[in-house]
Amino acid sequence: MRWTELAIVLVLLAAMSSCATAVPAMVGGSTTPKNRTDIGIGGAARVPLGDLKDPVVTDPGEPGYREAADAGGVVPLAYARYGLSRTWDLGLMVAGTMVRADARHETLLQDGSTRSSLVVGIAPYGGWITDRDGSGSGGRVGLEVPFTFGVDIGGIYEFWIGARGSGEYVLGDFRISGSAARASGAGVRIGPVIGMALGVRRFHALIELTAAYEHWFIDQAGVSLDRGGFALIPGFGLRLRL
Repeated sequence: MRWTELAIVLVLLAAMSSCATAVPAMVGGSTTPKNRTDIGIGGAARVPLGDLKDPVVTDPGEPGYREAADAGGVVPLAYARYGLSRTWDLGLMVAGTMVRADARHETLLQDGSTRSSLVVGIAPYGGWITDRDGSGSGGRVGLEVPFTFGVDIGGIYEFWIGARGSGEYVLGDFRISGSAARASGAGVRIGPVIGMALGVRRFHALIELTAAYEHWFIDQAGVSLDRGGFALIPGFGLRLRL
């Protein structure tokens, strides 16, 4: 698959998706090898819990920020990574209406048939919030720093565990008291991530789970909508290494 064809697939996936902010890490057991390309497709979900949980019944008089900007849901995803060297790779992921780029560095701890390493990255991201039943729309930008310990056993089994931390800013016009008003929100998110992959040669199936605590500082028309809680972000995918 050429890069232009991959870009078309990414755009189509975004157009089909919901507005849930479900962006998995899909770290894998190591960075992508030098001059190789990883291409993956799959899906992810955002499951807000506690104070972040979606309301069962939506009151038209209530602010629409929560319903539009922080909703749960399922989204398709596609991503690609290219190995720049033995220790660096670059990646691009589209998950729903979100786009994330990342640069990752690997520190090798053990080489051989069983390979272990530490992988740290930096990942700016952004996207748009689509209008959900008249609740409003806007955009979001953020920066994430993932840090994981990964193991690759014979190119067949991969395992990774670590943490993800990010900061995010949201801006848009959302429903409040029957009309639209400008709202802004700044949030922080941190939590553990764990995942595994199983396959043969160039083809692997991946599953992953992030459990993050989020705290949001939100203002809409002078009304504070601050809140915090946990959210689960499960993800799955199929990866082909070229």
